[in-house]
Amino acid sequence: MKIKEQSGQALRQRSGQAIVELVVALVVILVLVAGIIQVSWLGIHHSRAMGEARRLAGVKSMLDVSSFEGPRFIEACTVGDDGIALSRDDGATAEDPAVFTSGIVRYSHPTDINVIRPDNPVSVMAGSDLPQAMFGLVQGEKKDMIELMPIIRQLIYRADSVEVRGSAWMTWTKGIY
Repeated sequence: MKIKEQSGQALRQRSGQAIVELVVALVVILVLVAGIIQVSWLGIHHSRAMGEARRLAGVKSMLDVSSFEGPRFIEACTVGDDGIALSRDDGATAEDPAVFTSGIVRYSHPTDINVIRPDNPVSVMAGSDLPQAMFGLVQGEKKDMIELMPIIRQLIYRADSVEVRGSAWMTWTKGIY
């Protein structure tokens, strides 16, 4: 009789352990599935932001007057709150047209080119105060705030939303056509 009682008690303990393991496994699977859904949702929104940025850059590229904003050249950065260099919360140093001129324009030997072909675009760029403006670039940019799923907010990333950005550069073409 004692043997039957002991085996019945052991069976109940094992079935209790199996239920606990099942619950833990289901929570892990739920978090994984929610993470996959959230990442795919962010990917879809990023693709939409990039498409909208390209559309805006295309509209700006066809304007009668160029709306040049100029690309920002990063010489160095200050590390932000996350402690990781070269991430979105870092501060970039101010652009320096002289660095662009010495590093890119002068490298092409504009005076030598001017002898062969006077008033060429490279030689004109070398004498400009803001040489990168001569590229005629226009930018389209789109930002969206995407809300995170509650399970992601609680267990993985403690924020209500994430910013998704899209940025595209195009050449101003209205003056060409």
